[in-house]
Amino acid sequence: MFSNKLKGLYCIICEENFLHDSFDQTIKVCLENKIKLFQIRFKNESIFFEHEPKLKSLIEKIHNHSGLVLVNDHITHIEEFNFDGIHLGQSDISPIFAKHVYKDKIVGLSCYSSSSLANQYLDYIDYVSFGAMYKSSTKKNARKISEAELQNIIKFNRKPKAIIGGINLNTYESNISNNFDMIAMSDGIFSSEDLPSFLNMLNKS
Repeated sequence: MFSNKLKGLYCIICEENFLHDSFDQTIKVCLENKIKLFQIRFKNESIFFEHEPKLKSLIEKIHNHSGLVLVNDHITHIEEFNFDGIHLGQSDISPIFAKHVYKDKIVGLSCYSSSSLANQYLDYIDYVSFGAMYKSSTKKNARKISEAELQNIIKFNRKPKAIIGGINLNTYESNISNNFDMIAMSDGIFSSEDLPSFLNMLNKS
């Protein structure tokens, strides 16, 4: 149902990105470069209420560009903000519960380095995320996947898959886009010194 839309660059928006002065311009550049996937990852739930108009405006803008917006973990906000789905980690609610409640929404799952974990929830998820590919400035405690784990993950093809963790202009390699449906980035986008050129390069990959 969603597999044809789950591809390309996956922009992860953390609260520090959302509140930064350059946020609107960065999103404008992303949309102009045909980025279609976005995730709201706010650890501080108060941001949803304190900046509700700004967040709703962002989601509407992305939808007007035929994009998708998922929320990380906070399932209770899906309907209020018209999110297209939810992304879950291992300490969040069960993907079985999420898909039961929101059958027509996207459910993504962080599987870190475990393709067997992805196989366990195949009937309840629409995509999986693996990582960290490299050392991540966003999640400093995330364990970097080994080369052996990476090769095993690459073989997984039962659901669209994303790779995340420390991917930026300096670490990007063509084998990433060749072997993964989605490339998830946060700091790689919002801290890029030449975002238009980087996005243009990815679009040509």
